[in-house]
Amino acid sequence: MHTEFLSHYEPLHEYFCKYCRAICGNQEDANDLIQDSILNVLEKFDSIKDLSAFKSYLFSVAGNLYKKKQRRNKFRASFNEAEVNQIIDFGQNQEYVAEFSMVYEKILSLPDRIAQALILFHIADMRIEDIRDIQGGSVPAVKSRLQRGREKVLAMLNTPAQVRVALMLFTL
Repeated sequence: MHTEFLSHYEPLHEYFCKYCRAICGNQEDANDLIQDSILNVLEKFDSIKDLSAFKSYLFSVAGNLYKKKQRRNKFRASFNEAEVNQIIDFGQNQEYVAEFSMVYEKILSLPDRIAQALILFHIADMRIEDIRDIQGGSVPAVKSRLQRGREKVLAMLNTPAQVRVALMLFTL
């Protein structure tokens, strides 16, 4: 069972870690979420009827665990420079880190499904079809959430530098 679980999980590990870091806002909480999600999925692995849905199941479990923790704690993640650097790599260009923090806070202020779609697509580098599998609905619905999310984030930004960072993120 563990070998089969690992064969399904390992190709998703990098994407999954990026997603968890992005929704949590810091590495420590992301590590907890990764660990809790993997444990939860591993415990129920035998009950997954269609293993082609493993990816959507894994990401859905993480999203649901995160939302549950948010409801329980009423906590919004705080940012620091090191953690923002782990979410997205700006290389040596530190001027973008503060601006990205602001853009990222705006993303997190959006409704959950829109914020999740933006994070999965632009930060975790997932395909639209995979996001549809995770969130449900249709490909056009995912595209619509992405477009509405981009427009809302850009409308909330205050400086040209923030807009530039957002456009960079949205076109990566």
